[in-house]
Amino acid sequence: IFCKWLTVSAPFLGKLLVIPMDGSHWVGMKAIAQEMGRRGHQVTVVIPEISVRMGPGKHYQTVTFPVPYDKAYIDTVISANKGMMSKEALPFMEKMRKGIAKFQKIRRLLLGTAESLLFNDTLISHLQQQGFDAVLTDPMVPTGSLMARKFGKLSLPTINLLRGIPCSLDIKSAGCPSPPSFVPRFFTGYTDKMSFKQRIINTIVALFEPLMCRLLYWHFDQITSEFLGEDTTVAEILSDSDIWLLRLDFASEFPRPLMPNMVLVGGINCNVRNPLPDVSVFNLNRSLVFSR
Repeated sequence: IFCKWLTVSAPFLGKLLVIPMDGSHWVGMKAIAQEMGRRGHQVTVVIPEISVRMGPGKHYQTVTFPVPYDKAYIDTVISANKGMMSKEALPFMEKMRKGIAKFQKIRRLLLGTAESLLFNDTLISHLQQQGFDAVLTDPMVPTGSLMARKFGKLSLPTINLLRGIPCSLDIKSAGCPSPPSFVPRFFTGYTDKMSFKQRIINTIVALFEPLMCRLLYWHFDQITSEFLGEDTTVAEILSDSDIWLLRLDFASEFPRPLMPNMVLVGGINCNVRNPLPDVSVFNLNRSLVFSR
């Protein structure tokens, strides 16, 4: 009886593998890794030797791997991204040219990072022997999901942290209802209150989402088959995910259907501010009387 009580009452301290994505995506991921490590779990974060924001932390350990680019290339990608976000008046064709060039730079960066990690046999073998209990990753780049499938005989539990994938691959992989008559698509800027014309446009955009996913992930589909040694796709790998942590909140988003394994964690990447001061009911009533 004592042994049974001890097993039930003792806290579970697990081993968590974190495969993050660089840039602003890292902010929320770092907050979770830090908190899990602070609570006593063994957290291992795998990051490239050269990155934009990723680095060591107090409550987790890092494992680095070499990448085929240098800091100068990352600086050019950041510069191109800033240029796209600026509201300078440019002809339509010039905007398209710059947008395609920016997409190519980011694609090469993400592919280079993913291939450097997945095909680093020494590192993969080392991580595979650590006996991780779960993988926390950003499915925008499916590296962590692929490693979870590779490491777990029956697939290692995968927790995704994301804001959303532009072609709605996350929604489809989670099996979540997403009717275009009600749920606006990523680039439309609509809300759930759409006119009849907007619903038609939204439906047309939804019809093109499979093509968009194909353009975004066809290289990763090739990497997936080569890394796992089986004929599968990114969509099939993501469908094995156990928990989807969505960095949004219905206080600032439109309502839409969610699956039971989807959890809203909006604000997780915000700085913690000082709590509001305590105000007694007596002082509050007194101030209201004097204000009149």
